[in-house]
Amino acid sequence: MVRVGPYHSLLGQLVRAYKYRDEGRLEPVLGRWLADAVQSACWRERVEAVVSVPAHWRRQLLRASYPADALATIIARRTSLPHVSLLRRIKAGPHQIGLSYREREKNVRGAFALRPGVKLSDARLLLVDDVRTTGATLGECAKVLRRAGAKEVYAAVVVRGRFSYADRVPAASI
Repeated sequence: MVRVGPYHSLLGQLVRAYKYRDEGRLEPVLGRWLADAVQSACWRERVEAVVSVPAHWRRQLLRASYPADALATIIARRTSLPHVSLLRRIKAGPHQIGLSYREREKNVRGAFALRPGVKLSDARLLLVDDVRTTGATLGECAKVLRRAGAKEVYAAVVVRGRFSYADRVPAASI
């Protein structure tokens, strides 16, 4: 997994402004920084396509663009990789903010599926999201992709947060 920086920093403030205050002007900057991080990853040359963590359709109706999808588009353009829509969110749930590790894990369990008609055979994919806290969302998406035939799934996020709830357990590695 690559990341641009920690959540509890100026970078985290920028991500929050982008996500929650509709500061769209930050999108190209955050996307460029994340694309640069991907370009410098030791596994970059093995990646064949970029996939974003999808939002539920109801949540997509509320925004002009969805951060993970917008960032994945920028990364795909800057790395000359295709941005493919392989996943869909089939179960809506509450936002992950404020949930314990176990609640986050439960919240995304079974929430994602492959889009109808998608076939994967030994694909090497880059999964993009804006924030990684416990890794529950990325882990669930990666599980769906691997079960469908992806050989390797790498991850890229703008920021990685520190999870500090009392029942913290290590996230599944991606």
